[in-house]
Amino acid sequence: MKIGPKKFLGFSLLLAGIALCSVGLWLLLSRAQYQARVTMQIDPDLTDVNQSGQAMLYAPNYVQAEFEVLQLPTVLGKVINALNLNVVWGRKYAGGATLTTNESMAILKRHLQIAPVGNTKLVGISFASEGPDEAAGIANAIAKAYQDYRLEKWQQMTLKGVEVLQQESQEEEKKIQIQQTNVDLLREKFKIPSDASPPKLPLVNRPLEKEVPPEYSYWEEKRKLDNMIQFRKLLAAKIASESVGPLPRLRPLVEVVDAAQTPKSPAGPNRFLGAVLLAIGLFPTVGGLLLLKSSRRPSD
Repeated sequence: MKIGPKKFLGFSLLLAGIALCSVGLWLLLSRAQYQARVTMQIDPDLTDVNQSGQAMLYAPNYVQAEFEVLQLPTVLGKVINALNLNVVWGRKYAGGATLTTNESMAILKRHLQIAPVGNTKLVGISFASEGPDEAAGIANAIAKAYQDYRLEKWQQMTLKGVEVLQQESQEEEKKIQIQQTNVDLLREKFKIPSDASPPKLPLVNRPLEKEVPPEYSYWEEKRKLDNMIQFRKLLAAKIASESVGPLPRLRPLVEVVDAAQTPKSPAGPNRFLGAVLLAIGLFPTVGGLLLLKSSRRPSD
């Protein structure tokens, strides 16, 4: 059966009107959503290095890369555990059944927004929820979890640095023992007293080898030994200072510039827009119905 232009127009207006009315009703009847936001300043640490081994202190894409870190299970998982979201959201979304961590993680990410604040090191973390207190609490918890993650990473790198220094100190100790044996053999060979002072022969621009006393080799090796012992002392002092704990920074790794506050009014849905769409949608709906009614002939 062929559809006439009048009937086609009626169907089109009816469908458009129903669509507008549906969106309007959804905006009017949906639950209010409250949005809370945390603003943080993220500073790269010297332990954050690029592939060339250089510190990423001024890497332009560093903050953007941290967006992915903020959504890692190691960060969001701490939020879920700290706020017991598997149970809380289980009562809210699953009729009382405890959610899995992956399910809670999906809900977190769905309501989470992360965006840079201009061309700065500032990052905004926003979380939307039907409850204003929950929105602020989760936004602040995400910031805290990220702070803890960065601090733990920094401490791990510091401990790794101490281990490297300790290994280097052990290697130096072996070299010193070998050098000490060599010096002792030379001292015995040339009958040099243990309390003897080195000759006043210059160490730099010294005379030709035939003019150098044979025992000079002992003082040359003794000087190397003293330098090695001094270097080991410096290593020991460095290990002692690092073992006490990392030096305080002028600024925290992640600083919360503006903590999330409990929102007073909902961020959405837009009730006014919903009312407007519903009102506008009534016109094509009614018009479409009238056209369809008038297109019916008695012969039909």
